[in-house]
Amino acid sequence: MNACRALVAAATAVLLGTVAFGSARAADLGGDCCADLEERVAELEATTVTKGNRKVSLKLSGHVNKMLLYWDDGINNDIYVTEGTQSESRFRLTGSAPLAPGWSAGSIMEMELVGSKANNVDARIDGTPTENADHIVRNRKASFHIRNDRLGKLTVGRDSPATDDLLLMDVSKNLIADPRPKIGSDFHLARPQGTLGCTGAACRTAINRDVIVGNLDTRRADIIRYDTPSLFGMVISVAWGEDDLADIAIRYKKEWNSIRFLGGIGYAWDTDEREGRTTRVIACPGPGLGARSCIDERLDYERLVASASAMHVPTGLYLFAAAGRDSFGVSNSQSHLRRSAFTAPITGRQPEDASMWYLQAGIKRPLLMPNLGATTLYAEYEQWDDWGVRRDASTLLGIGTGLSEITDTSADMWGLGFIQDIDPAAMQVYLGLRWYDFDVRVATAGPAPLPDNAPAGANVSLEDMFSAAFGAKLKF
Repeated sequence: MNACRALVAAATAVLLGTVAFGSARAADLGGDCCADLEERVAELEATTVTKGNRKVSLKLSGHVNKMLLYWDDGINNDIYVTEGTQSESRFRLTGSAPLAPGWSAGSIMEMELVGSKANNVDARIDGTPTENADHIVRNRKASFHIRNDRLGKLTVGRDSPATDDLLLMDVSKNLIADPRPKIGSDFHLARPQGTLGCTGAACRTAINRDVIVGNLDTRRADIIRYDTPSLFGMVISVAWGEDDLADIAIRYKKEWNSIRFLGGIGYAWDTDEREGRTTRVIACPGPGLGARSCIDERLDYERLVASASAMHVPTGLYLFAAAGRDSFGVSNSQSHLRRSAFTAPITGRQPEDASMWYLQAGIKRPLLMPNLGATTLYAEYEQWDDWGVRRDASTLLGIGTGLSEITDTSADMWGLGFIQDIDPAAMQVYLGLRWYDFDVRVATAGPAPLPDNAPAGANVSLEDMFSAAFGAKLKF
């Protein structure tokens, strides 16, 4: 019995000694380990985006999108390095926090890096005045929202109105080809060599391509917006802001068996008076304002726009279509574009309704490099009508006298391209080719202003345009 007690006592002593020794050693190691860990954490905090409090989660994301732009306007050709203008380089900070069961709050700040943009270059200018300046960014979004699972989402601040991006309901998410004709939109149209005795660059007119090729994508603005919860795949959005802009849109997405569908339709009304980058400065109307200057720009239009797409998921075959119409108000307005002395309609003239429609067909599936990601091959077509009517032909085209007026415009675009997804790097490489041709008719005789039923007039010959965009978009 004594021997057993002695054995138990000895075993207990050995065990306690081992634990004590191990604890002391762990304490020594723990001190060194924690010191190293704290030093590493400090280094990470110094090089990482952090949040101001522990209640709101913070996320940094964005992408870089750059491309080579080849262009040929019938007079000359060249290659520029520009932003991927369909989706410019940007970064965003998004925050979110739970408020209560079913309730949450969030915010977004999104900034665009202003560089050489493909919709600002032309045959004479290969960039923008700010492309080489330091610290130049543009505010895209700065807003907060409150969301309830059953009631929907309310957004306040600079953000997208209800009809923004409604033209882009594309199941293939094509980043280079869509109905917005942004790439090369600032190029001046040219008459054929020898027209009215012109040669070389003198054949270029004062009319930019975007005067007769319209963009129906509603601009971002300072707004208040409400989105309903999704009901069987449908979301209704309404927004109001500026002075004044109001719109409503319905979006719908659904998947039936092997068919994926995405679509939307919306209406917008905009009478905002705002400052654009090329607006005219005039003497302010009204008494007592003296030599103060006012900005001579006012939007006044109603817009109906819709787009839809469908994909057969097993094969990757898809079809995407979009259409829209702008109905203009006062004769001094020009829809989505900034107004200037060259693009404003003739005084007293009511601009006609302008329209567009777009069609794209393609396939998106692993083809060329299946180990890296999907390949998209597509063809596209778009047509615009009456975007440049009621404007002064003598100023824009150098034709006729002060009584001359553009009575009819149309433009057609054909395009081909491919996109290769590189999933391991969250990257896409793309090539997009587009061919444009233009038709403009001018009436050069008649009373001033010409009556609405005046003959269409003579056709004005203009050179075709071609562009090729090769680039890459890298997300982070």
